[in-house]
Amino acid sequence: MADRCEEFLAKQEPWIRAILKGEDESADILPALAQTGGIDALNKARDEYEQILKQCRWHLAEYRKQLAKNGAESALRGVPSVPSGAPREDTLAREARELEQAGLSQSQIAASLNSKYPNRKDRKGNKKAFTAESIRKLLGRRRGPSPDKI
Repeated sequence: MADRCEEFLAKQEPWIRAILKGEDESADILPALAQTGGIDALNKARDEYEQILKQCRWHLAEYRKQLAKNGAESALRGVPSVPSGAPREDTLAREARELEQAGLSQSQIAASLNSKYPNRKDRKGNKKAFTAESIRKLLGRRRGPSPDKI
């Protein structure tokens, strides 16, 4: 049956064969698709090829991998990747800074944030309480310009 798939591909125009094999970088694809009937010819060939592939497991598996790869690439095009590392805690730092400016000590800020966020957990799911030391580190990070320097 593999011969039937290969025979079908050999009978196709080079640009159709390139698309069906996943070699989309060919320079003749766009001009051929732009010609009258180009898209119809491709759709007809794709439908026939998919019918033949039902009888050839190996080629079908490769074709499905190729479609999944192309689909994933086009679906993710333009979408930013997820930044690595721990999530930013800018909001918590801002809250802590506001409490510090209101005159609270670091241990008081920790107690205040612990009462506001009682279910805070680390990435392993363990309870993660604020301490005076964690507040000191949080306040030390990303200090923005002070209001008098703006």
